[in-house]
Amino acid sequence: MKKYLFILFGLLFFNSWNVQAQIDDTDLEELVIDKLSRSSIIDIIKKVRNQMYNNYADNNYNYLVSHQATINDTAQLLNSETVFDVNINLKSKKINKSIVKDSRNKMAMDTLFFNRYSGNDSPMYWLTEVVIRKYVNVPELDFFNNFKDYTFSRSKTKAGDYVIEFYSEQFYEGYFLYDKNFNLKKMEFVLLKPYVIDHSQSRNGKFMFEKNWIYKQEKVSITFNTNNEGKNFVSELKASEEIQDYNFTRFDSKGGVVIKDIDLDFKSNLIFKKM
Repeated sequence: MKKYLFILFGLLFFNSWNVQAQIDDTDLEELVIDKLSRSSIIDIIKKVRNQMYNNYADNNYNYLVSHQATINDTAQLLNSETVFDVNINLKSKKINKSIVKDSRNKMAMDTLFFNRYSGNDSPMYWLTEVVIRKYVNVPELDFFNNFKDYTFSRSKTKAGDYVIEFYSEQFYEGYFLYDKNFNLKKMEFVLLKPYVIDHSQSRNGKFMFEKNWIYKQEKVSITFNTNNEGKNFVSELKASEEIQDYNFTRFDSKGGVVIKDIDLDFKSNLIFKKM
């Protein structure tokens, strides 16, 4: 792994959350690149992925979840902090969470904007809940499965941990750090090529609503730890996203337009931190 890549990620995440990469600079200078075949590295990645599946803690933990979201680079839509009791089951891809009564809980939102929507029509779900579920479900991340589109290299740190660097011009660039038992310790990655989401829905040949947008930017940093039983858990997740050209049209039963959003741009930041 090249040291400049770690520096790049440190700068990216410093700009978003005022933090720097947590791998010691001395370790970076001592990284030794392993001469492994591509197939050998992919086998290792599968072991890291399976270790996360099979060795993830089934305990309930309290997490402080912070969300911020803006629209069109100016107006603040959301600023919240909430303590949740969280249980993560990676095998079943389920994340169950309930609000814990806590003095730190706060919510400030643009009700004029969000009250225009009913139920799941609101972009709130995509700016908050989806951000958590998309990245906490670590074994399903693209670079743990879509091997054909990525190049990989592996290095060893002075401390004896291993780093796998990955790159795809069509998807993501980043790295993850793991120990000798294939337990993840940290990962950071960024989206290199924007992609389109179309979440439109129809019934009996008629559109109920049209909804589509572009994920322009994703920057993610996740740190992991192990509990007293040696089980893995997410210690902290930080994610920054930019959604571009968000379009939404809701129709009534006669095909009339109820609500219409055109080319909205959103930015969101999430911190999901174990207490």
